[in-house]
Amino acid sequence: MTNENKVIRVIYIIILSITFLVLISPFFMPLIFAGTIALTLYPVQLKLESKGMKRDNVSALLTILFTTFISIPLFFFIIKGTNALTTQLEKMSFNEKLKDQGIQELVLDMRHDIVSAIQEFSSNYDILEFLNEKTINHYLDVVNNFLLDFFREIATSLPTLIVLLIIMILCTYSFLSNADHIKNFFQKISGFSEVRMEELTNIFIKDSRQVYLSNIVTGGLQSLMVATGVSLLHMGDFFVVFFVTLILSFIPVVGAAPVAFTFAILAFFKDSATVAIILGVLGILTGVVDNILRSWIATFGESKIPPIVAFVCVIGGALLFGFPGLFLGLFVGSFAFDTLPIFWEELNTKK
Repeated sequence: MTNENKVIRVIYIIILSITFLVLISPFFMPLIFAGTIALTLYPVQLKLESKGMKRDNVSALLTILFTTFISIPLFFFIIKGTNALTTQLEKMSFNEKLKDQGIQELVLDMRHDIVSAIQEFSSNYDILEFLNEKTINHYLDVVNNFLLDFFREIATSLPTLIVLLIIMILCTYSFLSNADHIKNFFQKISGFSEVRMEELTNIFIKDSRQVYLSNIVTGGLQSLMVATGVSLLHMGDFFVVFFVTLILSFIPVVGAAPVAFTFAILAFFKDSATVAIILGVLGILTGVVDNILRSWIATFGESKIPPIVAFVCVIGGALLFGFPGLFLGLFVGSFAFDTLPIFWEELNTKK
């Protein structure tokens, strides 16, 4: 093959690849989710196929079960949680009507409880005397507006989310039913041996399973504990607390425990010592569940990504893609950390 032919083929590959990526760019998120879901379900598919079921039937069955019991309920949970949290944030927004009523008189509003608590704490330390009512409200406005914009964007993009959900479901079925063809395609592109490709596939499967299981199971249990405790002690709305705690549980290093501790601090400054102690203990128990249950579930996975790297990936994903970025960031970080060494080793070997 002449050099001119090689150049033509390389140009053809580059142009076609870029065009393809541009065309599918609006659907990167559902494609990634569909791929990771298919990887998580793939071992189950192989077991059912070994019992004599046809691949297309197994793929359809798993897709229907996932859609019915997980995908659609989770979708409506996110939408409902977003609307509830947006409403709560709007109530906490500082407006002109509240300015003339005084901070101490509005103890029933969480925002003003926070302001009162910070003022009471800062009054004991001269170095914090700059934290007056106006300054505190300014910082709270910045945080409140950022969160409002974040969740309003989700709430207003409902039609788009429905389309993306449908695409994700269809792609999940397609990936499962064409698993061998997809694997062979990437094997040809990467040039990996059968053994190496099997190793890489197993890492993707285990990383996907670990991310879904460790975060959803652990986060769900922690959120249930915190929301139940806060609700029974009349410190907050069950659903809103559950939703916020579940979101935070997906963020490495942060986790769900700070939610319970935050309400414990608020209870303490409201002279509810007993409630503060109960919520503090609940926060400790939540942390124990996180360290024990998440660590145990992680043994079913493969990812060795350090917590601080995972934290950066999750926060970066959330800033770039909004709520779905909490998942995407962790997926991309885990896959990159666990598979890039394999690619690098292959490059050095071929040299």
